[in-house]
Amino acid sequence: MARFLFCLFLLLPTNLLAAQPEPINFFHSGMKLVVGMAIVIGIMLLFHVLNRKGFKFLENRHPGTIRIVETRPVGGRKSLCLVEIEGEKFLLGLGNDRVDCLHHFAADRGGSRFANELQASIGVEE
Repeated sequence: MARFLFCLFLLLPTNLLAAQPEPINFFHSGMKLVVGMAIVIGIMLLFHVLNRKGFKFLENRHPGTIRIVETRPVGGRKSLCLVEIEGEKFLLGLGNDRVDCLHHFAADRGGSRFANELQASIGVEE
């Protein structure tokens, strides 16, 4: 019975032109788009300026034992990264799929390793 009524309603003619749609105002729509984009970009610039001034919104507030001091791109997807871990500094080479420790700065506090070995060899010979 329900199928019969459905088919009957499909066959009934309807007046599709009963309500005229309003013409589209492209100027009004475009102005809404421009104002909305200006507000979004303004908020992004405000967060950027506040972040530069010292209000850190996205950084972790809990200091840990590992701190990234500086990162410099070398080329491609490779970069150098200076990391401080519990007072000792490491220079890391970052690649696509690997991290290499290039230098450990805590070992140089007492002079270079070459100078220490030279003094040790001179002291042994004398």
